[in-house]
Amino acid sequence: MTNHEDAAETPQAAYYAVIFTSLRSKQDNGYEETARRMLALASRQPGFLSVESARDKDGFGITVSYWKDLDAIKAWQKNIEHMEAQILGREQWYEFYNVRICKVEKEYGFPADKL
Repeated sequence: MTNHEDAAETPQAAYYAVIFTSLRSKQDNGYEETARRMLALASRQPGFLSVESARDKDGFGITVSYWKDLDAIKAWQKNIEHMEAQILGREQWYEFYNVRICKVEKEYGFPADKL
């Protein structure tokens, strides 16, 4: 992110964050198109709040999606297209990935108008 306008909009705590860290493989094979599709699908999922993402030149990335509650996350995990993309991710797009689900209990930042 280069400025605070790129930061995800989130509600007052508490809500949930799904932290997805990954290392991309060298092949694309439809990755970019699928990633755009997953973002569009997730953003229409009940309970989805927002997302932030960054990837370095070596392919290591972190995507954090924000959700109203655990039920919303579970529903997203069961989305058929998302499940299909996960299979392709394991088979083609990632050297590794890790998912962490966290409850956000407090948020603060700078400048003050972002609080």
